[in-house]
Amino acid sequence: MKQKSNGLIAVYAGILLAVAACASQQPLVTIGPAKGEIVLAVKASSFSFEPNNIKAYRGDVIVLKIENISDSGHNFTIKDPQGNALQNVALPSKETVTVKVPLSEAGTYEFYCDKPFHSGFGMKGQITVNSEP
Repeated sequence: MKQKSNGLIAVYAGILLAVAACASQQPLVTIGPAKGEIVLAVKASSFSFEPNNIKAYRGDVIVLKIENISDSGHNFTIKDPQGNALQNVALPSKETVTVKVPLSEAGTYEFYCDKPFHSGFGMKGQITVNSEP
């Protein structure tokens, strides 16, 4: 029996490592500067947003078209550089939700899924906002 539980532990550890490996930051996507709104398509899947590493400029307004391609519901929460929540939006399974994010100040805007364990498994990202191009 002990040998069987050691095997299960190894399998669970392997799954956890595989999921954690998927949690890495993706290549940088640069958008803007713009005089108006910039539309960016984002895919939400089980434990990831794609893209999850975005660069923009102060004064831009990003309109995120977030498509949840997974079979379960998720959430999109974004915070300003001081850590204040700007948006908290449900992402129903197999639906696309539009989120408008004004980038009024330079800094890092963190975003994530606030469902238990989702951000820990990699469902998070950032928008780095520069003052000037």
